Amino acid sequence: MKRNIVLLLIITFTLFSCGNDDFKEQSKLGDLRVLAISANTPEINSGSTLAINITPLVSYVDGAGVTLNYTWEACPDPGIDFGADINCDSSLSALKVTGTGTLDTSALLDTAGGAVSVFTGFVPAAITLNVPAAVFSSYLASLNSTIQFNGVNYLFKITYTDPNNTNKITALKKIKLSSKASGDLNTNPSFGNILFNGAALSSYPAVEGKLLLDSASAAQTFSQITNVGTKAFTEDMFISWYSSTGEYLFNRTDVGEENTFTPDGTSGVFVAVYRDSRGGIFSIVRSYP
Repeated sequence: MKRNIVLLLIITFTLFSCGNDDFKEQSKLGDLRVLAISANTPEINSGSTLAINITPLVSYVDGAGVTLNYTWEACPDPGIDFGADINCDSSLSALKVTGTGTLDTSALLDTAGGAVSVFTGFVPAAITLNVPAAVFSSYLASLNSTIQFNGVNYLFKITYTDPNNTNKITALKKIKLSSKASGDLNTNPSFGNILFNGAALSSYPAVEGKLLLDSASAAQTFSQITNVGTKAFTEDMFISWYSSTGEYLFNRTDVGEENTFTPDGTSGVFVAVYRDSRGGIFSIVRSYP
């Protein structure tokens, strides 16, 4: 299995911060970070509901409850895979959306909707992204049928800033626009719980043990038009692991693969982010004070 660090290629979800090759540093929470951005509909067509709920998963353990400022913008992908700047400056006004707000990091939530003790969790209110209808009627419709079927990306870019210092982080979410039938659109993966030594994780571990996702959904197959016709492909699935204390053996594992966790102390937060290779995301946050 590839053990290379996932720099939340959050340029597939893109996190614009420098990383290194240390697994422990990548999984350990402290600095301002966006661990994931989920969209309730990671792929849409012209018949989909164009109001998308965007839910960032934010961690700022070192911020100790500070309120962050944020700005966001969304637009068709300007061509970032080919060197274009990662912004919406060149996008037509009819195709882009922007917004601003504040985030109280002491109000971040765990998976059960409860408060977290270490300033890591889901934002308390999703950001509603109203994709302009013109994105389909004028932008996607202007492309050839193969590109329409395979899909293009609509980018959501958000920047969080700590007003008390220079800490800032920018993250990117790609939402796929396509002409596929509604039943063929990508959906988010899922899993039931985090298991520790075979049982649901219910408290901070006192000993070293094995972590695994319970009832993780299987990879989906999907069709793409290639130069030799329509072909079926299978998603790549993987899990990213994070914690505020203790150490993981791996910062990333494949679905069905165990990870080893060594505790440090008696409290902390655990995060597991399950991703597919097409932008689908499902996360669980467990906080044990």
